[in-house]
Amino acid sequence: MPDNTVVSQEYKELIRSLEDTPRKIKQLVGDLGESKVRERSGENTWSVVEHVCHLRDIEKEGYAVRITKLLTEDQPLLEDIDGDKLAVERVYINQDFKAALDGFINVRRANIEAIRDLSADQLSRSGMFDDSPLSLLDLLKKMRQHDHDHIDELVQLTTQLRH
Repeated sequence: MPDNTVVSQEYKELIRSLEDTPRKIKQLVGDLGESKVRERSGENTWSVVEHVCHLRDIEKEGYAVRITKLLTEDQPLLEDIDGDKLAVERVYINQDFKAALDGFINVRRANIEAIRDLSADQLSRSGMFDDSPLSLLDLLKKMRQHDHDHIDELVQLTTQLRH
């Protein structure tokens, strides 16, 4: 097990980053009009509303479920979610943008509360994801990377939409 001080510092940084994502996304997309949030541009296969719906659903049906399982079950199976399939099935392009953004913000807030004060033992709890072991700390790192990927895509998309 790594030094608890290192884990603790990394954990605090993860929490801060995950907590800050909704603000960053709202800042990036909050001033776009209804038509702009539905536009696709350049290499972006998803519109702003589709990104936000994806973030909301992955947060609720992916991360929240995985966090709960890792905290309450021994070696749970952590299911993957096909985000592209959900976007088509749930017709994200036609969903209410503000409701989707509010939904993401609310579910992320609840997830932050669930993970805010975990012990090193809780962070090391693990399950199986894609045939590989995944600890709760590793899940938080995946969440942060997923956030960063979408923020990067939204920066590119919103820059294109504003020109």
